[in-house]
Amino acid sequence: MAGERRVAAELGQVLGDDWVLFRGYRNRRGEIDHLLLGPGGLFAIEVKYRNATVYIRGDDWQFTKFDSWGNKVDQGRITDATGRSPSVQLNEPADELERFLHSRRQPVSITRVVILNHARSKVGRRQHLTVHVATSSDYIIDLVNASAVQFQDRRITQLERLIEKDHRFHNGRR
Repeated sequence: MAGERRVAAELGQVLGDDWVLFRGYRNRRGEIDHLLLGPGGLFAIEVKYRNATVYIRGDDWQFTKFDSWGNKVDQGRITDATGRSPSVQLNEPADELERFLHSRRQPVSITRVVILNHARSKVGRRQHLTVHVATSSDYIIDLVNASAVQFQDRRITQLERLIEKDHRFHNGRR
């Protein structure tokens, strides 16, 4: 939770009022920690607060944790309770949200980012990524600034309403 609050605060300090941040969006495929919607597009963000070096090969995420003297103290896979890696945790509900929006005549491509935002998080070897991987919110700001997407206010409002409606529906079914 601390990692998620930190990301929300950092994005709020940099982005203007024309951006909307949804926290804890949910649909039938899972939960997305943050959805960021604004003139530069729609971004799905999964936050992992890990004091470890993370190695990624496609949707297989592994970690090695070292103590302050450099000794390996733990290693393993990063998964949720159902065995999904962070990229799968993010891609499944993001894919479902894209399908929902498309079915409502609002086709949109969602940029997906997993942030490892512990101060000592590191990304080791990475191959065949299915999401963007970052160690700070600055990476998302760079993606937003580099985005070729240009949503008008009307489109942002339409997407915002649909996302809220979909979240309420799925959250109410829990």
